[in-house]
Amino acid sequence: MDMAVSGDELRDAARLARESAVVGRAVTLACWIGTSRRPVTAGQVLRKADVLGAGSAVGVDVPPRLRTMADIRALHRPWCVALATGLLHVGGGWVSGGPALERWPPGDADLLAAWLTALRAVCATESYPQDEDSVRLLAMALLAVLGEAGVPRVGGLWGPVHAALRYLCDRYDKSFWEPLHAAYRYDGPETRTPLAGLMALLAEFGAVADDPGKPLITPLGRWAAGHLAAGLPGLADPSLPASEMIAEAARFSDEEQQDHVAWGWLAERQPAEAAREVLTAAEGMPPLLRGVAVGVVQPLGEEALPAWRELMTAPRVGPHARAVLAAWGQGPELSDADWDWLAVDAAAAALQDKGPDEAFTRVWENMPGPDLDTCLVKVRATSHPDATELSQAVAEFAASGAPRSIDQVAELKVSLASSRPPIWRRVRLPVMATLGDLHDVIQVLFGWDGDHLHVFRAGKKQYSDPLMDLDNARDEEAIRLRDAMACKADKISYTYDLGACWEHEVTLEQTLARDRGQDYPFCVAYKGDSAVEYWCEDDREEPEPFDLAEVNRKLAALGQAEK
Repeated sequence: MDMAVSGDELRDAARLARESAVVGRAVTLACWIGTSRRPVTAGQVLRKADVLGAGSAVGVDVPPRLRTMADIRALHRPWCVALATGLLHVGGGWVSGGPALERWPPGDADLLAAWLTALRAVCATESYPQDEDSVRLLAMALLAVLGEAGVPRVGGLWGPVHAALRYLCDRYDKSFWEPLHAAYRYDGPETRTPLAGLMALLAEFGAVADDPGKPLITPLGRWAAGHLAAGLPGLADPSLPASEMIAEAARFSDEEQQDHVAWGWLAERQPAEAAREVLTAAEGMPPLLRGVAVGVVQPLGEEALPAWRELMTAPRVGPHARAVLAAWGQGPELSDADWDWLAVDAAAAALQDKGPDEAFTRVWENMPGPDLDTCLVKVRATSHPDATELSQAVAEFAASGAPRSIDQVAELKVSLASSRPPIWRRVRLPVMATLGDLHDVIQVLFGWDGDHLHVFRAGKKQYSDPLMDLDNARDEEAIRLRDAMACKADKISYTYDLGACWEHEVTLEQTLARDRGQDYPFCVAYKGDSAVEYWCEDDREEPEPFDLAEVNRKLAALGQAEK
């Protein structure tokens, strides 16, 4: 669906981006704030006291009764654009002029890059809550249809856009229903014209000339159609060498996205042949890419076992192959030496991917020893090709005095939503705990019996137990509490029992230094007894009193089991 753009069109595209209504309002809004600073809400928007002034500055009417600035699209869109382009900066509860304000506008190439970032930011903000790409996919589908010859009038757009949207969702492994649900929010409020609101959004950005009855794609829209897909996990070209396919998959941190990218390549080959090509290429790759390669081969299952057997003596892929064969009952249990080698491989990959703090944590968690020096001796003893570099990076990080995640504890307030009287628990646990660990903690804190499905929501991503196979849910064991709480304003949600829907709000209240004499996790405060999980009108059960000592005994047992 890419569209060719000439040099003249590229210049026109930059001009349209510079002159677009939403960018103009973003610049005006940033100039209004200027060198001063104004407070923002927890939702990272202006407080009500400043919204009227902001609306007046950019020519937007503000209703007399206002819940939040985010409800005023004509004001919230330029706000998002200003933040995305660096015209404004939010930090520490305040907004001020950003670094881009003084040198605005930039050159054509930088301007188009900033404009594209801004369009994606607005699309993400207005997307269906569970997938921030929903509106972006809608915009891509609409621009693709408008870029074709014989463009239908507005009333006839929905059919071809619907077909283009389904194609894009298949291509990028996205749920079709979420962007479809988002599309209904863009119907014309009076005429109920499909996509009228989406057309208006793209017109604000200068991508569409919204001529009544005959919308036209602009040079900027043509340029956007060729660039909006960047960052989405498309199927890899089957003609690529295995090494390039692996590198393509490695651009995405999520394992499901990696699998989807690889599937276009794998599907054109017999499983054993594909596995052999990928694993052979992985032998000469750095740890991060090797881990991706091993990950995309594993879903091929037992049909790939011949390739795993062939590679089991390879110096770098061999330990992975032996681990897979042992898991399938096709080989002996892994030796301690293999476990140590795999731990170093994972830590070296973490060093490449996330830096020395995560690498330090992996070494500390997985290499036996009472202190770091002993752990690093074990690292070097593996003879892993990256052992020396890993040891040096971890030792330098430890000696630098930089904050270490293993020394930090998160204090969380977990509240049962809508409970009257209030029911909440305050708990402390290591920031390096996973969301899977937090699930276990919440079960103990609220006395749930653990027999039902559950899901976390952090920002616009969902996490759960991968064995549950919930749609669009990522592995809760693959994300640490530290990273999940950073997704959106230090707050996430947890739903237990997707039928009864026991909703919990998890708020990060503070981060503390770890007390080496304290067992974690442990509950420090609470309010309210445990809710009755199986409530019955005819046979009312009294809530079970909350026993802090017993709860902390169970939490300590959880902590010991993790160790």
